[in-house]
Amino acid sequence: MGHPIQRIPKPDEDPQRRAADRTLLLTRIAIGLAHEGKNPLHNMVLHLQLMAEKLAQPDRQGGSPVEKHLAALRDGIGKVDQLLKAFGEFVAPDHLPTDLAACVHRSVQLFAYDARRHSVLMESRSPQAFEVASDSHFLGDLVAHAVVAAIELAREGGRVLAVVEPRGAVGALEIRSDGGLGNREQALPHLDAARRLAPEAACELSIDTPVAGGARLSLSFLHRR
Repeated sequence: MGHPIQRIPKPDEDPQRRAADRTLLLTRIAIGLAHEGKNPLHNMVLHLQLMAEKLAQPDRQGGSPVEKHLAALRDGIGKVDQLLKAFGEFVAPDHLPTDLAACVHRSVQLFAYDARRHSVLMESRSPQAFEVASDSHFLGDLVAHAVVAAIELAREGGRVLAVVEPRGAVGALEIRSDGGLGNREQALPHLDAARRLAPEAACELSIDTPVAGGARLSLSFLHRR
């Protein structure tokens, strides 16, 4: 059973509940950033050391002795830059376009460590951009809670697939969680948060969590053309 595709004002909205829902996400993102940023930074330090050693030696093979290290440094800097950009957009989304595809990409990027830590394979398929009629202040959080819930429901060997596609006048995001052992208790706070956020994000949301395991979360928005 879903919500109508419109924003429904709630006079009894609880700011503390909203802050608590955000804190659930930010805590996980902070842990992931610390780990995801650490690897490319350590790699860059290693390549700087190797460059210093090679620059101190005469070049006997011809060509640049440090080019591959420069390429590794550029790659590492790009990864850290993208992580920080994604985090900045998540924290302050108010002036971002309501791009559903970008929200999915950002969530997959920010929770990649979470997925690996729980032995979950996470994939996404979407157009390069897909704007929907929503509110950027709520859209990113809604997608993030749905992604984290799916990861929890696919723990220990499962798979999460997030697909964004047009369906007539509607933009749809379907997140499937299959296999693994799952942890419904850990997923529940994120599923509850997604239900609360759906009306604010002008989203029709349906959640199917079969007893056999896994989940299917369907989020529908009006397509902004």
